[in-house]
Amino acid sequence: MRYLSLFFGVIFFSLSLTSCQTTKKTKKNFDAYLPHVFEDYFSDYVPLKEVETIDDSVWDVSNVDISYVDKNRKLIAFTFDDSPSKTLENILAAFTSFNESNPDCRATATVFYNGSLIDEASLHLLHTSYILGFELGNHTHSHFDLTTLSESELTAEINQTDEILSQVDGKKRHLLRAPFGRVNEDIKTKVNVPLIDWTIDTLDWTGASADDVYNRVWKGRFSGAIVLMHDGYPHTVDALKRLLPDLKADGYQVVSVSAMAKAHGCTLKNGKVYIRARKQ
Repeated sequence: MRYLSLFFGVIFFSLSLTSCQTTKKTKKNFDAYLPHVFEDYFSDYVPLKEVETIDDSVWDVSNVDISYVDKNRKLIAFTFDDSPSKTLENILAAFTSFNESNPDCRATATVFYNGSLIDEASLHLLHTSYILGFELGNHTHSHFDLTTLSESELTAEINQTDEILSQVDGKKRHLLRAPFGRVNEDIKTKVNVPLIDWTIDTLDWTGASADDVYNRVWKGRFSGAIVLMHDGYPHTVDALKRLLPDLKADGYQVVSVSAMAKAHGCTLKNGKVYIRARKQ
């Protein structure tokens, strides 16, 4: 099939690009993961406005490509945490297959990477995702609860992963997803990027079936929503293969967080927490 030739060709090309030093893997404490209390985040939601002047407090989306985005469609952002893991290649293949058949509604996503999981054997997947149009996001280095860290530890957790991602996309900073979604006021004042949470939690990491993942996205969908999924679970890939065409048929286009914010004319501010990005 043509998309498979393209996909593996991109991987071969990526292997020839910059490699990075293998980093020590750190086991993530998933037992500490607690679902969000959805209502808590609306109190912190700030109405978003178009910004015309340069402002260091605002996330720069000037170089984000939205030429492929159909602004007549409802937009929804897909995000994948804990990458790179064992299903990232299948996630990228699912998007590539869909895009091969649907060039009028090309889908992308934001992938949040853990620096401790990136080594010379997996770096090519970061290159591949970037070449395919995915946004690279920062999920810290070791997946620690940021609220338990000192300022120097917090800085190291973010900077180590930013430095690795920068080797791929050339960007100094990346959108941040805090492990377990745990953020306090102190962290907000210390980070210089937007903190991306979510509207729809698929709970795919709990052993939910592909039907469960699909239904949570389908029932919770709206234009501007941010969906949380994880790398590493085959049933998530199975649900993804169904969601991409079904969402298109329902008038949606799946995009990255920054692309959705730019297309919706929304301003993401550094140090603010966002669960959605939609037109007012």
